[in-house]
Amino acid sequence: MESVAIVGGGCSGLLVAVQLWRNGFTGRIVIVEPRAELGRGLAYSTRFDEHLLNVPAGKMSALPEEPGHFLEWLQARNWPGAAPGLFAPRKVYGEYLGDLLHEYVRTGRHDFRHVCAEAVAIESRDAGAHLKLSDGSALDANRVVLALGNPASGPPSDIPIFGMEDRWHPSPWLGDVLQLRAPGERILLLGAGLTAIDAVLAMQSQPGGCHIFMLSRRGNLPQVHSATAVPADLPPLADCHSLRLMFRELRAQIGTARDMDICWRAVIDALRPVSNQIWRDLPVADRELFLRHLRSYWETHRHRMAPAVRARMDQYRAEGRLEVIAGRLRESAPRESGVEVKIGLRQGGERRLEVERIINCTGIHEYYNVRPRKLIGALIGQGLASANDLGIGFRTDENGALIGAGGDASGVFFTLGPPRRGDLFETTAVPEIRVQAKALAEHLLAYCS
Repeated sequence: MESVAIVGGGCSGLLVAVQLWRNGFTGRIVIVEPRAELGRGLAYSTRFDEHLLNVPAGKMSALPEEPGHFLEWLQARNWPGAAPGLFAPRKVYGEYLGDLLHEYVRTGRHDFRHVCAEAVAIESRDAGAHLKLSDGSALDANRVVLALGNPASGPPSDIPIFGMEDRWHPSPWLGDVLQLRAPGERILLLGAGLTAIDAVLAMQSQPGGCHIFMLSRRGNLPQVHSATAVPADLPPLADCHSLRLMFRELRAQIGTARDMDICWRAVIDALRPVSNQIWRDLPVADRELFLRHLRSYWETHRHRMAPAVRARMDQYRAEGRLEVIAGRLRESAPRESGVEVKIGLRQGGERRLEVERIINCTGIHEYYNVRPRKLIGALIGQGLASANDLGIGFRTDENGALIGAGGDASGVFFTLGPPRRGDLFETTAVPEIRVQAKALAEHLLAYCS
């Protein structure tokens, strides 16, 4: 019997299993995931109602072949305000993914097992792979899908934190970091993107509230979605082989759209279906240049807030509960009641603050060629995988097969979603992951026929 082991039970891993069944797979599927609930991962395991999806319900179907599936699921449950433009809570989307899996599992027609453990080692075998798990067990599989998602922790701090470990948190997603320790607590968030906004929403929703400082180099919050922006039929970018020329043309398109009373959001969104091909056409040096100097500008416009979230952020700022600072953290030192920090301001000068805690919300900066997660490092060390040219993901072929040290695409090890970052530009959001999951499932079935 053909067997597929899926390492990771978040959105990516769950959708691969669902697509295998939808396309007629009759073999064994094992999902290795330490969380008891499948489909939630980091993104959808939040317990806060204030954490909303960043894409409206009408575009969040988990099934590319049924674009209205999530909206219909909401409507069947009489969810208040269920409409294409609704920004639903993220934890509700986690429930939706769980229901999608159980729709197939509860029939009893499929050979399926969920192992609540982590894969700690993977070895190549003649007939596939051998996986060693954190609970001491092991399993064999013909194919392995590495649905690893993003790590919970951000990059290590380059500021010494000795003696402040209980006040300096590497991620908002580890343990109970977002739980307030006292009403009115003063907290410094490093970063001002969507991760930091999630932290603000979670902590300000608790009794007593708090005072939050958001620190980023430019002090720019993500833009907000527009309820009135409509898709635009725009001409393709003519020169996608030069970052400089491409962005010059993009700015010209935005100017032309403005003259035609078309929102800039439509220009950015029109690039989404072709962004991966544009990324592949750029020289590696231009991709590196983009990541160093343009990514933060791009992400504030590409990854936008729901209007309700923006309204909350504006309210917190008006009430004096939130302050956004443009600058860099220069120093930190322990004090009796917390941490004193020195900030170099973007406009010059410095500012000193005393806070109870610091939370790193700068997002994911994982390098597969420098301090990768243990399992990723082991795969690369065995030559079963290799880091891509930018070092921010695996090197893969067009089907998501890992390319090993010898340059050959694997017939056993595959991946999708965030681990393909670098080879692909758009690969972390549901609209891209659902397409990858379907394509990967169809590709794996070709081995089983």
